[in-house]
Amino acid sequence: MPSIKVMTNLTSSARSLIALSFTVTSLLLSACATRVEVSGSFPSALTHKLPLRTVVVFDEAFANHKFESTEGPEVSIAVGQIQVELFTGLAANLFQHSVTATSMPTQPKADLILKPAVEDVQISMPNESQLKVFEVWIKYNLQVFEASGEPVADWIMTAYGKTPTRFLKSNTEALQQASMVAMRDAGAHFITGFARVPEVQQWLYHRSTNTLSATNSTRL
Repeated sequence: MPSIKVMTNLTSSARSLIALSFTVTSLLLSACATRVEVSGSFPSALTHKLPLRTVVVFDEAFANHKFESTEGPEVSIAVGQIQVELFTGLAANLFQHSVTATSMPTQPKADLILKPAVEDVQISMPNESQLKVFEVWIKYNLQVFEASGEPVADWIMTAYGKTPTRFLKSNTEALQQASMVAMRDAGAHFITGFARVPEVQQWLYHRSTNTLSATNSTRL
């Protein structure tokens, strides 16, 4: 019987040590985790406005998007709110009139409906690439519809940003700045590339042709 009691005590102690070990490990991993809520501001884009009325749809998945990775050090990057601010500003800069919505409108007073979505987010940290830089890639899918809901274009738009670690004090600050660089890159692609998307370009051509024909008919 004494030997059985000793074994029982040892087993209990071992369990306590294992539980303590898991707790300490969890605390250490939590302390090493990098969590970023990307924030910042964007300058107004100097561009010629397209004579269009648009509705930009930010659904819940887009407005609350968060990239999370548990491969290696735990990383979490929340980009939802800053994305909404970015695309709201871009649409205001590029189009003559633009409003936002949280779901697809049924009978909008608009020429086009834009619905951005995040296809993929990837990050590279120094311990992965062996380079002293933090990198962020974001792939967007910008869907464009006519007011009737008829699809116009499905534009895959990529953005990239990086920040050298030697200029920063923490992983959080590095990923914050790399993410902002990627956001500004996305903004530049949107402003310069939207009207050049082949399907959008064709839609704009047909619209201008129809408008011209209607104007000539009225004059006659």
